[in-house]
Order: sequence, then structure tokens, then C-alpha cells
Amino acid sequence: MKKWKLILAAGIMALACAGCGTQTTGNVLPVQDDPAVEAEAENEPSEGETEETNDSNADAEEKGAEGEAAFAEQIQAAMADRDLEALADLCTYPLAVNGEVVESREAFMELGIDVIFTEERCAVIAAVDVSTLEETKAGFIMGDATPNIIFQSVDGKPGITGIN
Repeated sequence: MKKWKLILAAGIMALACAGCGTQTTGNVLPVQDDPAVEAEAENEPSEGETEETNDSNADAEEKGAEGEAAFAEQIQAAMADRDLEALADLCTYPLAVNGEVVESREAFMELGIDVIFTEERCAVIAAVDVSTLEETKAGFIMGDATPNIIFQSVDGKPGITGIN
């Protein structure tokens, strides 16, 4: 914002000086361009560039939302099929399962189908409308209360971080 004010002030001064034309009075010195102001103006994006940046950010957010929905659908499919292998592939380790820390994929697989695929959890996850998922501090929560599955981006890739 300061840059814009400085550029605006320089522009107003330039217009005021241009309005004076060649008239000079006694002690008036010619206006010299300030290299710092010119450098800042060169680094500022033009209006078109700003719009392109905003458009690309909106596209990235839209693609992110699509990616999150697609990941949530993979979780739903694994839960519906009661596929422990597929669900394990979607997890980020360590993760919390029913309040306990699971350090590895092998430890997750040892929990077994009965612990992970409870009827209540499967029903809750199947009922989630993936298009309405919103990110919270904990990540994306599939399910309104317990039971639920929580996932978030870890190292730029979505992964399940909690199963409650």
C-alpha cells in the first residue's frame, strides 16, 4: 500500500510540474527522478498481471478442492469395500487411530478390519458429501462427530492423519 501511495504522490508531482510548463521562478530546481521509486514501480505487477495472478490462485484453489474431494472419495471407496490395504495406502504415518498413535503401515495393518471398519464408522463415512468438505485446523474431517476420519496435506500430498 505504501508503494502505491508513493507512486501516486510522484505522479501528482510530475503532473503538477508538467502543468507549469517552462515557466520558472527564481529558486525552482528541476524535478529529478527518484531511482528508488522507479525501481519499485518496475517491480509492481501491472493490472493485467495482477488479474492473471488472481485467476491462477483461484484455479489452484479450485483444483485443490477437486483434489480433496477426489481423495475423500478414495477414502469412501476403501471404507465401502472394507479394503484395509487401500486405506493403509491413503494414511500418513504416524497417525492416530481411536486415540492411539500408529507409527507404521505394518502396525496399522495389525489393527485389523474389525477395529477400522466398524458399522458406525462405515455408515458415517459413506454419508459424507465430499463436495461440502471444509478445512479446519485439524484438516478435513469426514463425519460430524465421532466416528470420523481426518485427512490433510502432508508434504504436499493428502493423507489420513486420524481415524476416530
